Amino acid sequence: MDLQFLEFDCSEDAEGVVCWDALAQPLPRYRQALLKEVASVLAWAHGWSPQGPGALEDGADFDFDLQASALQTGQGPKAIDLVFHPGTGDIACGPLLADAPDAALALGLSLSGTPAFAQAFRAHWGAP
Repeated sequence: MDLQFLEFDCSEDAEGVVCWDALAQPLPRYRQALLKEVASVLAWAHGWSPQGPGALEDGADFDFDLQASALQTGQGPKAIDLVFHPGTGDIACGPLLADAPDAALALGLSLSGTPAFAQAFRAHWGAP
């Protein structure tokens, strides 16, 4: 499956835990497409491991961190709350994003997983 907005960099530790980091900042007109793509990645991860995200050292298969900022001309970046809902596969955005339709969205997604998760993630998403 091809990703249009997320381009992952990958690192792996000595125990085989893999971490992917992606940064994206598309034009405002692509904001919803970016959020849909992130939601697809996270929905896939939750589907692959029904126990959900958590600390890998405590036995979880994967974990993630999702952060975003709104960027408007002449203003500094403003943090935005993004919450992924596994039951619906949607990402809820804080009011700041809804109130600024012309703002660019800078988004960071970090996803880490066990060796088995990493193998499945790479096979499904074509990630490094």
